[in-house]
Amino acid sequence: MSGDFYRAFEEKHRGSVQDIKQRLSVYLPFITTLAKTYPSVEVADVGCGRGEWLETLKEHAIPAIGVDLDDGMLERALQVGLNVKKMDCLAFLQSLEDESLLAITGFHIAEHLPFDILQSLVQESLRVLKPGGLLILETPNPENVSVGTCSFYMDPTHNHPLPPPLLEFIPNYYGFQRTKVLRLQEKSSLRDADVSLGLVDVLKGVSPDYGMIAQKEGDKGITSGLDPYFSKEYGVTLDGLSNLYDQRLTEQFKKLNKARRNQSVRLDDVENQLELFQVQLEKSHHELLAVYAHNQSLQQQLFDVHSSNSWRVTYPLRWFSSQIQAVREEGIKRRGRKAVKKVLRKVINTTLALFHEHPKFKGFVLSSARKLGVYALLQSVFRRVLHSAPGAHADMMTNERHVVYQENMTGRAIDIYEQLKNAKNKRHGE
Repeated sequence: MSGDFYRAFEEKHRGSVQDIKQRLSVYLPFITTLAKTYPSVEVADVGCGRGEWLETLKEHAIPAIGVDLDDGMLERALQVGLNVKKMDCLAFLQSLEDESLLAITGFHIAEHLPFDILQSLVQESLRVLKPGGLLILETPNPENVSVGTCSFYMDPTHNHPLPPPLLEFIPNYYGFQRTKVLRLQEKSSLRDADVSLGLVDVLKGVSPDYGMIAQKEGDKGITSGLDPYFSKEYGVTLDGLSNLYDQRLTEQFKKLNKARRNQSVRLDDVENQLELFQVQLEKSHHELLAVYAHNQSLQQQLFDVHSSNSWRVTYPLRWFSSQIQAVREEGIKRRGRKAVKKVLRKVINTTLALFHEHPKFKGFVLSSARKLGVYALLQSVFRRVLHSAPGAHADMMTNERHVVYQENMTGRAIDIYEQLKNAKNKRHGE
């Protein structure tokens, strides 16, 4: 690919140099462990690109060489002083002697190669590796639905996706002792057994890259040092994530069904209580109707009793009996006072009514009471008897002020009084 196009594309879509170095650090335990057996043997990185892996190996004092055909990618590696050359990867391996390398690595190169070239690369790797040496190939993971259907095709130089079982089968077929698939770059939260999953996590959450590590047959003392790394599980698979998602859905459905059943039970209880309440309400209604009917019957019976001749005939007897009972409860003296007051109250009320209808008679009575000197006595009795009706007393006192006593007047005064009285009566139509 001409110019710096592919280098710019890698920087934008694959990540910065530091990002790539951090991602590739997962392979260091394999290389550093094997380097203890072969301390001065080189690692060859085919398709080395900008040299991130070569730089990492250099930082760990592991000798390495890189090859690539893209001048733009090699430019950065040369700038930082890395051992790189422009050369075809297969031709480079074919030029090497048998059992001359510690490891052969190729990161995101396998998907660029035709399948027959990839097979030849694996065969040549087996030839040039030391006993127990490693072949490491990293490539996009098509198990990730988003990668397999979309992001893989963002790179125009990609050939076709390589499913993990296929890439793992090639070195097994050509004689490598063992292989290991490392699924990489997934979100760390997806490795949590208690994570809450959504459908988008199933579609995009599977490890977007994977590395295939193949080890050449070697002495037990060489290969056993890598056993812990080959036995370790890496990343998130599509099956594992899908099963976990199904499990979460099943658990949620169980919770929803349980909540629905509990709600149904509560609704049934409420319905039963409402039915019981309805029965009780109807029962209370019938009881209330019965009480009302009984009350109506009692009222009718009471009305019939009061309307009967026997009730009227026995009135004096009942009144006499009630008076005897009142005397027993209150005493004869107190009861007598109440009786006298009651009689006087009726007399006074009758007198007041008469006064209201006949004002002249009222004036005559009050004038006579003053002449006889009993007015004060009558006033005292009036107050004591009618203390609960002060309006009547006030009315009596008000009317008393209009009484004129002519026996104390001169003849001239009497004439003037009669003239004024006649004039008043004419004005009021009397």
